[in-house]
Amino acid sequence: MPRLLLALLPAALLGAALRPAADPAPKAVDAIFAAYDHTNTPGCALGVYRDEKIIYSRGYGMADLNQGLAITPHTVFYLASMSKQFTAAAIALLAEQGKLGLDDPIRKYVPELPAWAEPITVRHLVHHTSGIRDYLGLWGMSGRSFADELPEEQALDLIARQRATDFPVGSRYSYSNSGYLLLTIIAKRAGGQTLRQFTTANIFAPLGMAATHFHDDNTEIVASRAEGYQPHAGGGFEIVRTSFALVGDGGLYSTVEDLLKWDANFYHNRLGSRGQALVDQLLTPGTLADGKKQEYAWGLVPGTYRGLQTVAHGGSFIGFRTALTRFPTEHLSVAVLCNDYTANPDAMALKVADLYLADRLSPVATTAGATPTTGVAVAAAKLDAMAGRYDLMPGLVFDFARQGDAFTARQLGTAQSMPLTARSDSTFESAAIPGQLIFHASPSGPMLEVSALGAERAPRLTIPPAPTAAELAPYAGRYTSEELDSWTVIAVRDGKLMARPRYGAWAPLEPVRKDAFVVSGAAAVFDRDKRGGVTGFGLSAARTRNVRFTRVSG
Repeated sequence: MPRLLLALLPAALLGAALRPAADPAPKAVDAIFAAYDHTNTPGCALGVYRDEKIIYSRGYGMADLNQGLAITPHTVFYLASMSKQFTAAAIALLAEQGKLGLDDPIRKYVPELPAWAEPITVRHLVHHTSGIRDYLGLWGMSGRSFADELPEEQALDLIARQRATDFPVGSRYSYSNSGYLLLTIIAKRAGGQTLRQFTTANIFAPLGMAATHFHDDNTEIVASRAEGYQPHAGGGFEIVRTSFALVGDGGLYSTVEDLLKWDANFYHNRLGSRGQALVDQLLTPGTLADGKKQEYAWGLVPGTYRGLQTVAHGGSFIGFRTALTRFPTEHLSVAVLCNDYTANPDAMALKVADLYLADRLSPVATTAGATPTTGVAVAAAKLDAMAGRYDLMPGLVFDFARQGDAFTARQLGTAQSMPLTARSDSTFESAAIPGQLIFHASPSGPMLEVSALGAERAPRLTIPPAPTAAELAPYAGRYTSEELDSWTVIAVRDGKLMARPRYGAWAPLEPVRKDAFVVSGAAAVFDRDKRGGVTGFGLSAARTRNVRFTRVSG
């Protein structure tokens, strides 16, 4: 069909012209969710949208195992970080109304923040380029539990306690829940309404999303609400709950039926006064200080999948995992909302899309002899050459090993090894690790790249010998952190170095290199004075770098 004619066709007719002649059989779709289609497990709700209508929806598994309530398309789920696109839209609408400026310094609205926040603007928060440490990571570093209550005032105090950002403002991207929590505070102070009030009046009510709200009161009863679950160590499942009533970075409750109305608005905008200009804004990624475009837009991530454009964002917290993936040129979207913390809704959404867009998607690229499920065989010598320990990011260290013909990975600090599937003799995948694991040869030895973490390559580490009790003794002591309003005790117990934070339990410190350890998913790097005495340490994780602890006693 000539390109000009394509451009003149109405969008609905264009979608009809390009879609498959027949939709997949329901049983083919249901097979993707077979593991959840039971009366004794949590599960997922599915919504498939096309041309602004639901063309297939179903519930699989149970919303509440205590009450025996099944999941349906009406079930209300906690959306976790999928909420961010609604917060970002609220900020865009407030700017449209003249109540804030996207390039306003955030201290205009949040003067409680220290001087390091002066160059940070509202726009930096939207695109995760502020460098502000993630408050959820800080909360976890202190040993506190997500089951504890965290009022907004205390979360803001935790952010304001930090003495620095993780990097110069605007110089790079780092996903930060702190940024979107601050956007919530800014929205309230600039607009005179809470985020819940503003979004209800300006987004959910105009779109008819009656089952959707920002849940800013954790005592509120929500009809048809799902519980969140995770596997229980002894078998079965256990409920995961939080006392958080924080919103903006998360906190939205909705259904697959309501999300259709939000998804449809991206084709024919009914919000604000700028028509499709608002949609264009929400889909535009940010720019770094050096002019480089980044991938993250306004709570949304534009991308591609098998040759087609996508717009997506997921969420993961307190037993819930969620995904909404849109194929805008096909007018097809897939929403998958799950209340099983081990679920992979992003992958399931793409599998559903594979069925509906089978004749539109590019073929899956595989190495000769490989299939998406079986992978390829890799010579034992090749596996042995890549085996070893790799430090992927602060606190995320993996040991790779050959076990017979299999290649496995084990995260340092855990006991369970996970199998890897080979896509080539240097590229591997795992259901538990996002992206591909790509091993590269170098003059100094093998290096590992994880596609989901960016292009940086981690060199293989030399595994240190097990330190003696005498070698561990200098680290023992009590350490305080003003940034976390907390303290940690470190001691040698049964020949191992152990740490106990103020609010947590004892955990082992696993040696990685001299003066560097992994503890509870974070990296602890100790400092020494000129005489070699241990004076403190910096604690780092993926979104929170070098939080300082000072030794106060030995």
